[in-house]
Amino acid sequence: MTESKSKFDTEKLTEFAISKITEFAKEHPNETFYGFSIDASLLCLNSEEEFQKTLKYYREKFGGYETEEQITDLRQNTGDWEYQGFAEFDKNSGFDMEEYNEHYHEDEQFQLTSDYAKSMDLVVENLKKSGVFDLLKKTDDFYANQVEHNY
Repeated sequence: MTESKSKFDTEKLTEFAISKITEFAKEHPNETFYGFSIDASLLCLNSEEEFQKTLKYYREKFGGYETEEQITDLRQNTGDWEYQGFAEFDKNSGFDMEEYNEHYHEDEQFQLTSDYAKSMDLVVENLKKSGVFDLLKKTDDFYANQVEHNY
């Protein structure tokens, strides 16, 4: 039995992401970035500076956010990132929304090994190898990953 071909064009997705990250880096030369994530079809970045603003705002508005765990959860939640969706994959860039929706509606176990998960992991690895993140000012613990989008 042959492995089915991915519905995600990882080469095109990688090229698109490199182009968008390159543009983004030129527009944000003075911020220090700690994370990049692919969240569904969204490309997301956040900086230390924007995180500190968000943390301050949440503390003032909602209270809390004092424990290490609460701060880490907020720091890693792409939904609270200033640059969530600074660019978005679509059909033209090699993204298959139908296939993603199928992935999204499956259980967690399936999601770990779905075509979407494998494809986005490959895009992240390609981006790391490409050196595109070196265009950004980064923290020592900068990370790049793909996350499960949860509403």
